[in-house]
Amino acid sequence: MQISKNLNDQELMKLCQQGDTDCFTELYVRYNKPVFNTILRLVTDFAQAQDLLQEAFIALYQEIIKGRQIEHFGNFSRRVAANKAISFLRQNKRTLVFEDCRENVVEEEAEDEDLFEMKVEGIKKAIDSLPEGFRTIVNLYVMDGLPQIEIAELLGISHATVRTQYHRAKKKILSLVQKEMA
Repeated sequence: MQISKNLNDQELMKLCQQGDTDCFTELYVRYNKPVFNTILRLVTDFAQAQDLLQEAFIALYQEIIKGRQIEHFGNFSRRVAANKAISFLRQNKRTLVFEDCRENVVEEEAEDEDLFEMKVEGIKKAIDSLPEGFRTIVNLYVMDGLPQIEIAELLGISHATVRTQYHRAKKKILSLVQKEMA
């Protein structure tokens, strides 16, 4: 059967539940790149990210077949991918280190925000150089757009810790970018 590119995700999932595996192939084609990028940002090993990508899509297929109501397949698929990557890190004893701080975080001034928006490649390099815990939070919050409360639940830490770690990671990124510019 020829799958129409005009079908939306909901229609594809419904047809998939009825046994049309070509529809799932279309969902894979639409979302494999962003899902892979989510995994790769967390795991940082290309081959392992490919394996986890397959595991994530197997889990997604199983959820669709079970009849789970998935409102936004793209968002849901990235969340499943993040869960797979974090589970992999935990299973391989690559612990994510978070400082449990309950201090108030003061928002940065506007001039710091302007610096933060400069030099995308420098920022990517700075993010890659962060400790794994900081990098995980930055990637989930900035790159994947997960709310901080959801990140806290996903990682099993407090919302205050996520907020603090994000704030510190942002300061570290700013510092690294400023050094690179100097």
